[in-house]
Amino acid sequence: MSATPAAARDVRVVDLPLHVPGQGDTARAWLVAADGADDDGRPRPGVLWLHWLGHRHNDRSEYLPLAVELASRGVVSLLPAGHFPWVPDPDGTATDVQRVRDQVAAHATALDHLCAQPRVDPARVALVGHDYGGMYAALLAAQDERITTLALQAPDESWGSWFASFWLRLEGQARAEYAARFEGLEPVDKVRRLAERLGEGMLFQWAGKDTFVRPTVRAAYEEANPKARSVEYPDADHMLDDRAAADLEAFLAERLALS
Repeated sequence: MSATPAAARDVRVVDLPLHVPGQGDTARAWLVAADGADDDGRPRPGVLWLHWLGHRHNDRSEYLPLAVELASRGVVSLLPAGHFPWVPDPDGTATDVQRVRDQVAAHATALDHLCAQPRVDPARVALVGHDYGGMYAALLAAQDERITTLALQAPDESWGSWFASFWLRLEGQARAEYAARFEGLEPVDKVRRLAERLGEGMLFQWAGKDTFVRPTVRAAYEEANPKARSVEYPDADHMLDDRAAADLEAFLAERLALS
């Protein structure tokens, strides 16, 4: 375990391993918190951040600046590195389904680690995800009631869609058969099941110039949870923009009762 210099005074960023039961690989994560926050006795909100697969900050560094900023407001953050499909590519077989399940299990281990931190308030635990990170966030929130707030940035509605389109180039019957393998794991279905529990505690953020997420995907998520806040950023591409980041921070501040 090693400490990394933080960009803000009195905030520590600690690099640590996460050992996932039943999996040979060890994930890495950054734990971000205000220095000395464990000593004042006050409960702290926690946030688990799941990054995107993109052309910039294609790793756990995506949310690091925001995690450092929020640490000064008392938030304890954990930023794990994603493995699938960041490292192995989808291969079009049942292995892809198992890899999705394994990644959810790895993120569940990260959530356990976050919630085990001293003073983390079990009533104020948020989960944020972008792109594939958002899709995994929906699955994790659906299986873990410790999540009280959920923010999804530009997710797709199904695993088969992006895998088939950008890796496997599947069409027609082959595409349909591949998509059917993920029955019971589709993110938008998980959001539908979460709607009653989280309701207004869910945020959707969409890019107006997104070339990866179709308008029908946004409609499907909004139908799945009509109570969620759903915001489009007309000039943003799939990476989203500073306005989206500011709105995300404001949403978390409200939901987590930040000072």
